[in-house]
Amino acid sequence: MMGVSILRRIGQAIDRSYLNKVGAAPIPGSDLGLLLVCYHSYEGKQTIELSDHTVIRPGQTVGELHFSNIRITEIAAQSERSLEWQLMEMLKQEMGTLAKACAAGLIPETVEAFYGTNVLAAGARRLGFTLIPIPKGWNRWWIGFWESVLRLVYYSFKTSKKTSLKRTMDPYEVWMSRAQLLQRLAKRRPEA
Repeated sequence: MMGVSILRRIGQAIDRSYLNKVGAAPIPGSDLGLLLVCYHSYEGKQTIELSDHTVIRPGQTVGELHFSNIRITEIAAQSERSLEWQLMEMLKQEMGTLAKACAAGLIPETVEAFYGTNVLAAGARRLGFTLIPIPKGWNRWWIGFWESVLRLVYYSFKTSKKTSLKRTMDPYEVWMSRAQLLQRLAKRRPEA
């Protein structure tokens, strides 16, 4: 376990440095601080179409979502429940908070969609994200390897199924348009 502890400290230092570099901050109004968001122009080489037919073109403003891995470690240490199920429940809550922040004007109006890179495809699909596979090559391998390291270091120490680096998981870009996010919030709101 000492090796994982050292890896966790190294991972936290890399994580903090990267999140500071991109300017990621908790979603406005979040009580959990699980998801972080930063804003930038979409730098993809191709136009993409999301499941609700929203088209994202290079240069459009997007919100990039990141997990707070430090927060995930804190959550896992405070509970005996399965971390996987806790994260799904909390992500639903965080997406609701993100939708409320959009509706309240706390997210720049120019943000057309939100995306992240993730290996947790099944959970992302359940939350309503459009999944776009990352093409084979160095970038895909690196992201899959890094995500697997993060799962090993941050998530698997409190789970029954341990992560292994023998086989990395396939990473995806997960996307949701601002309109779809707001529509999902409207469906979940009770009628007044």
